[in-house]
Amino acid sequence: MSKKNDLKLYYLFIITIFFVLTLIVSMFIGRYSIDRQEYVNSIGNIKSHILNGTELNPIAMILFNVRLTRILMAALVGAGLSISGLVFQNVFKNPIASPDILGVTSGASFGAALAIILPVEFKGKIQILAFTFGVLAILITCFIKRMSRDESILYLVLSGIITSAFFTSLLSIMKYISDPYQQLPSIVFWTMGGLHRANWELVRNCIFIIIPSIILINKLDFKIKILSLGDTEAKSLGMNVSKFRNLILYLVSFVVSFCVSISGTIGWISLIVPHLSRILLGNDNKFIYLFTAIFGGTLLLILDNVARTLTTSEIPIGILTAMIGAPILGYLLIIKKTV
Repeated sequence: MSKKNDLKLYYLFIITIFFVLTLIVSMFIGRYSIDRQEYVNSIGNIKSHILNGTELNPIAMILFNVRLTRILMAALVGAGLSISGLVFQNVFKNPIASPDILGVTSGASFGAALAIILPVEFKGKIQILAFTFGVLAILITCFIKRMSRDESILYLVLSGIITSAFFTSLLSIMKYISDPYQQLPSIVFWTMGGLHRANWELVRNCIFIIIPSIILINKLDFKIKILSLGDTEAKSLGMNVSKFRNLILYLVSFVVSFCVSISGTIGWISLIVPHLSRILLGNDNKFIYLFTAIFGGTLLLILDNVARTLTTSEIPIGILTAMIGAPILGYLLIIKKTV
């Protein structure tokens, strides 16, 4: 048992080191070629900018305001989506459960499309409306379930399917009435996912929302494990099943709504990363949520590096996550039989 624990700590240590190295290497990856001396000079300029407020030179501006913000946002969004996927799979006791199950993604996508079509302009319009409708989708799902007057988790899933279908139809209407030359391409590109909107304001919001959520979920690990045993067993251990399930689902849905509002629809990360984490650590490991968050952040960061450098025009990252995620899920299903 001790050897197994040591091995799992070793995996956590390795993924943490790999994550840090990926962060560093990502600063050197980009379409704009920068030589070593320019990097050295820019680091000094960035330090002076942070401490004394001096103006950034063009190279330092690329590194600090473009690459670093995007790197941090990719890591944080990947962590938020991955840990949310793991919570959904544990709470629903379903290895293919994902944040889409409550209609969060569909609601946020409709909100973004609505923002693109609306003629009114204000700061953060797309992010605000996407987040608002993502949260609204959760509330509608919970309202439908409450009206059903059934505490079964099946009714929560069915309510999510209803909500998701409703917002998907509204999204289709937005596409149908949008301008086919300007608005429609923007809607389609947004739904493919991307981190090109990264800036320091969004990074700060990510830090204040995603990191505390990861810490809280990690603290609630034991209660989530009890909930995953089943409603009858959890009630026998003194847990208010309905109340705690709603609390944890509200929390992770809030995180997913925020991630989707700033990055668009990035699928598969929340489905695949939890599976890989369980293979390496096992579902009962106390570090599983922390490991999943770091693993997800690392994977999305690597894929974003590919998305922004592989071709002359940026590839929507949702395409890459699907290209990687689908074969992995097929491998786990057919060869490993772990799904």
